[in-house]
Amino acid sequence: MSAPEHASSEQRHGDVFDRGSGSMFIHVQRENGLAHRTMVLRPWQVQALRLLVSRWFAVVLTIGVVSWGYFFIQTARVPFLTTRLAHLERDAAKIDTLQATLDQVQKRYDQVQQMLSASTRPAAPVAVPKTTGSAQKPGAPAKPGTATPKPSATSPNASRAPTR
Repeated sequence: MSAPEHASSEQRHGDVFDRGSGSMFIHVQRENGLAHRTMVLRPWQVQALRLLVSRWFAVVLTIGVVSWGYFFIQTARVPFLTTRLAHLERDAAKIDTLQATLDQVQKRYDQVQQMLSASTRPAAPVAVPKTTGSAQKPGAPAKPGTATPKPSATSPNASRAPTR
């Protein structure tokens, strides 16, 4: 007896996902046991499975997940940035009011400084009468009619009391 000859067109052992192969039968059986299952995939289901396991689908899926992840992160930042912006606007308003207050205080200070400098004139030397009899105690208030010399701000010993 001779072995039956098969036509080469009937032997399709190459691509499992070939379009012209028809339905796909998947038989699943446990190694130890009698439980088994047979699934039949129609040609369109085979093509969908072929698409899902292709490299192009993996690349497109990866690009989609990365882009949606980026947009998700940017969207999640919006409430944080909104509260931060409101906080910065409040700080800017406080700084503006502080700046206006500082300008007013500076103007008042300049006005007071001008008033004080206009009234300060070089004083004429005052004759100090000599006291006879009782000496004045340090730290005691001066007697009316007696003048005490004030140290000048330009002298190097301005902080010391004058010596006699």
